[in-house]
Amino acid sequence: MLILQLTDFHVTRAHTLLAGVDTRAAFSHLMHHVAQLEPQPDLILVSGDVAETGAEEEYAWASAGLRALGIPFLVLPGNHDLRAPLRRAFRDETGEEASHLAFSRSVAGVRVIGLDTLVEGQAHGALSNVQLAWLERELETAGTEPVVIAMHHPPFRTGIPAMDKIGLVSGGEALAQLLNGRETVAGILCGHVHRAIFGMFVGIPTRIAPSASHQFALDFEHVGKFTIVQEPPQLALHQISPEDGRMTSYLVSV
Repeated sequence: MLILQLTDFHVTRAHTLLAGVDTRAAFSHLMHHVAQLEPQPDLILVSGDVAETGAEEEYAWASAGLRALGIPFLVLPGNHDLRAPLRRAFRDETGEEASHLAFSRSVAGVRVIGLDTLVEGQAHGALSNVQLAWLERELETAGTEPVVIAMHHPPFRTGIPAMDKIGLVSGGEALAQLLNGRETVAGILCGHVHRAIFGMFVGIPTRIAPSASHQFALDFEHVGKFTIVQEPPQLALHQISPEDGRMTSYLVSV
């Protein structure tokens, strides 16, 4: 099963730049590139920050581009998103719970679970007890099916102080307890950081995908400083074997 992970579009309103970056143009270029991928993925997973301000027109632009591809896709919110307009734009592609947009879908023999780490109005992320209880039930329902978990905020410290300050500030320890020893979880897929980072979380391979729009400098020293760097946008591909549950990841420049 092949998952194409896209993250951090930050689509703006029309005729608006984001710190000098035309994120709409970057998104259009990305959609053109994805349409030419061979083989085509079984699923596109969008791991948050679809929009820059959460405006309806931003989601409408992203929705039109994704739907034109004709590839099944699922969408999670990031810290720049707003749940209500995102749910309206992606009603069939995101979660349906009253308090969060987490989802659980079986695709090509793999259970894809998306967690909603959004704290509206804040840059950091959190997982509530309600959502963690929901996750536990979904993991039990999955049985022996290989599981991939997606979330916008990474569950571990990245070593980049500016990002760790606005990381997953609540629910991480409970998530670790819940996932520890679950051999069916093939991997965890995240966004938020605007850089490719590979790590482990309670023994589970964890991948942070780079932005499909713009990257931040790899800065190990400064807190609260984000510098956009001129690096090619990238996308992440994840191959998951339904037979043994192993995940292999690839980075592809756009």
